[in-house]
Amino acid sequence: MENQEQEINLAEILFLLLSRIKFIILLTIVGGGLMFAYAKFWLPLQYSSSVSIYVKNSSETSSTATASDLSAAKSLASTYIVILSDDVMYDKVSEMLLQAYGADQMKPFFTIKKDDNGKEYIPAAQIRSLVSASAVNNTEVIKITATTRDPQLSADICNDIALYAKDLLMQVTKAGSVETIGEAKVPLSASGPSVKRYTVIGALIGFVIAAAIVIILKLFDNCINSSEDIKNKFSIPVLGEIPDLEMDDKEASKYEY
Repeated sequence: MENQEQEINLAEILFLLLSRIKFIILLTIVGGGLMFAYAKFWLPLQYSSSVSIYVKNSSETSSTATASDLSAAKSLASTYIVILSDDVMYDKVSEMLLQAYGADQMKPFFTIKKDDNGKEYIPAAQIRSLVSASAVNNTEVIKITATTRDPQLSADICNDIALYAKDLLMQVTKAGSVETIGEAKVPLSASGPSVKRYTVIGALIGFVIAAAIVIILKLFDNCINSSEDIKNKFSIPVLGEIPDLEMDDKEASKYEY
């Protein structure tokens, strides 16, 4: 019995939504349009640059690598990724960026602070939030990506990390070695924001809001629209339906019970 009532309720909701489909489509389009405009014209462009480093199990130069060496290198890659996310790394990147650009040029991108000695620095958390590191297809290659509002800054952050990574990783682990594969290049086109993604999210939000409005209005609607409403509200049978002969053409579906 409960399953039957649930099916009826779901069917009524579906019919209700279909009866207000124009309103729902309108709000869906409006939601998608607003988010499209927000992503296209309001959000700043984002630029991503990447650099890869190769993890070796041994610091010794060898022309061949065994399966155990590759397996150990993959394991080291996971450890190195954790080390690369430490504050020590990003404190060094902060120092390198401030030396290259100066505090004034970095202020549009970061909140510049001063330590107890009055030395300016960029908080490590701010730089870390712009960087991601991951093993490429579960291999011994680590890909480091930086995404900022400036293409040159994105490339510089990646190259600074790659430059300091070798010394830091060897200092901490005392094992293995890393080699940088090329260098990060300045991106020529923006990587974000994803206008399509924002548009889809906006359309979904518009649809949900429209559907919620339709359902809520129905729940607070006390009008009697059919004989079924009388049965459901008052639990009494309907003996008959008498059409209102004095109604105009626009009210052709009204009945008295």
